[in-house]
Amino acid sequence: MMQVLNKAELPILQDGIRESDISNPQGYYELEDVKNIVADNSFLDNAGGKVVKIVAPLPIYMKPELKYKMVFMRRDIDEILQSQEKMLLKDQTSEREKFRTIYEFHLKKTYRFFQEHNIPFIDINYNELMAKPIGTLQKVVDFLELDADAESLSGVVNPELYRNRNEG
Repeated sequence: MMQVLNKAELPILQDGIRESDISNPQGYYELEDVKNIVADNSFLDNAGGKVVKIVAPLPIYMKPELKYKMVFMRRDIDEILQSQEKMLLKDQTSEREKFRTIYEFHLKKTYRFFQEHNIPFIDINYNELMAKPIGTLQKVVDFLELDADAESLSGVVNPELYRNRNEG
């Protein structure tokens, strides 16, 4: 999604510290300050009009008094867990139910935060994005009121990078 928003020429708040790798050859578009958002979210004061990648479960630490539009990427939990295991080079099959429960708890907290603070958001399903990029990206274009068309943005969607699939 960050590549899509970059292609749409939205300014992205990033520092380039996390470099591209085999898992994400186009880069991560991340800001190191986000990792410390629980203790210090002041970087958001200078993020007006910019895209900031904030991974779950961290959105609940955003400043509710600021204005946001959230594109909330959702992915099959089993695929998330498989991806994490590969990245960590560690089989965590025995821990999956615990992680699933924790993930679902954080999702509920995040949605409650959005609702309590009237933060507009759109759910974008990663699997749907891979299968039907133009239709899915049209929702993003409409939600963010982008001056870009979904078909041109879909060119950055790379199904070859969709490697951790839940075949079940």
